[in-house]
Amino acid sequence: MSKIFKFLMAILLFAAFATAETTTVAPVETTAVATVADSLDSAATTSIQELKKKHAVWIKLEGDVEPSMYDFCARAIDDALKEKPDYIVFEINTFGGRLDAAFDLVDTIMAIKGPETIALVKKKAISAGSLIALACKKLYMLEATTIGDCAPIVQGGDGTPQIVGEKIQSPLRAKFRNLAQRNGYPELLSSAFVTPELEVLELTATLDKGKNTERDTTLIIESKKFAVLDSAEKAFWGAPKILVKEGELLTMTDKEAQELGFSKGTFKDRSEFETALAIESRSEVETTLGEDIASAIATISGILLILGFGALYIEFKTPGFGLFGVIGLILIGIVFLGQFAPQLDGYIPAILLVAGVVLFLVEIFVMPGTFLFGIGGIICMILALALSFSPEEIPEYIPETVETTFDATPWLFGLFYMLACAAIALVFPIAASKYLIPLLPEGWTPMLKTDLETAASPTEAVQEIAVGATGVAKTFLRPVGQASFTMPDGTTKLFDVQTHGEIIEAGTPVKVESVQEGHIWVVLLS
Repeated sequence: MSKIFKFLMAILLFAAFATAETTTVAPVETTAVATVADSLDSAATTSIQELKKKHAVWIKLEGDVEPSMYDFCARAIDDALKEKPDYIVFEINTFGGRLDAAFDLVDTIMAIKGPETIALVKKKAISAGSLIALACKKLYMLEATTIGDCAPIVQGGDGTPQIVGEKIQSPLRAKFRNLAQRNGYPELLSSAFVTPELEVLELTATLDKGKNTERDTTLIIESKKFAVLDSAEKAFWGAPKILVKEGELLTMTDKEAQELGFSKGTFKDRSEFETALAIESRSEVETTLGEDIASAIATISGILLILGFGALYIEFKTPGFGLFGVIGLILIGIVFLGQFAPQLDGYIPAILLVAGVVLFLVEIFVMPGTFLFGIGGIICMILALALSFSPEEIPEYIPETVETTFDATPWLFGLFYMLACAAIALVFPIAASKYLIPLLPEGWTPMLKTDLETAASPTEAVQEIAVGATGVAKTFLRPVGQASFTMPDGTTKLFDVQTHGEIIEAGTPVKVESVQEGHIWVVLLS
């Protein structure tokens, strides 16, 4: 009996231990699993939030592709990389331009390490613009935009554009192939941007016919290669679809670019594009004053060169050196200045100030009486003063006005500042010449103190000269100067004369053409 009792007690104790072990261990395991699950959910939520936070730097490439655009783009990329963005977005809107500048732009974009480069076609990416767009890792387009047509052209002898030969097309095709292979764009279609002789076909065949599922296979092929296929292969592929006709260049709309594998998507506007790419923060690299000047000069550089060389041609056809020569040199100098304007951005006010002084000296010593260079000097000095003024210099005590879409306060303060400087520059010399300089001792003053009541002009009166009289220029006539004439009584007299803009060197024979309103007009003696 005792043995049975002991056996039952052992069973009860074992059951009690088993029950206690179960009730204590199970809750601990449940709590641990719940804690791990919560931590995983928190980490996943944090990673998702981090994935959504994207920062993009926008760089606008608009207008003609010129060296000035490359200079801006190179600087903008350096500034963008300092922000360590997720994306660098190139907003493209151009008809193209110079091929050398486009190649430099492409090489610079391809060298970017770190952030993903994205091209967004704002309106058009034609010619060199398409080359720049494909240099980016991904391409997106806004609605109703176009891309393509990158055949290099030159002006023919009759002024019409002509596609250049194979020597230029070959490296350009190689560049497109390189970009297509690097960034995953259709290689053959990329070559069709450049080569009008290339006809591209799309072949489609349906496989696994008769089964529950069917799949299509597509092949993009050159028409010359399709032509050499045997009849069985042609029957397998069926009638081809012409993507690019021979004699044409590939130019695509936004929908066509997406269908052919170039564009990753089409958006209505920039906001929708940023939403799709989860861009929550953004910044934009602005152009500097020097870059704006360089771009403006590049736009009209052809006209400036034509006018400049035309003025120099006229100068070569006239004796001496005068107005047309100065104008020609200035216009050509402006074109060359545009090449270096981005590097001289901080020095532009100083350059304008020096240019204004030079124009004043030309007005005084080279071309007196024309007023053209004097006015140009004044304009340059005013621009230098305006550009040197910064809105940050506005005193803080200026009261705030009602908020509007355009704040004119900085410009009004700048205008007041310039007018005040001009008033001081005008009043101070007058006051100094009237009250301060006369107090200086004799020999130290630049002012003439001699009484001029009895002074006489070294030249004779206009009434004494007759039309047709001949003489010799005693000074440079630029166009005003002095000339001596032999009078009927045999004496020689000096007169103030002027030409109709023509520059005549001293010692050159001249003849009186007319005498009008107190002026003696002379011409070269033929």
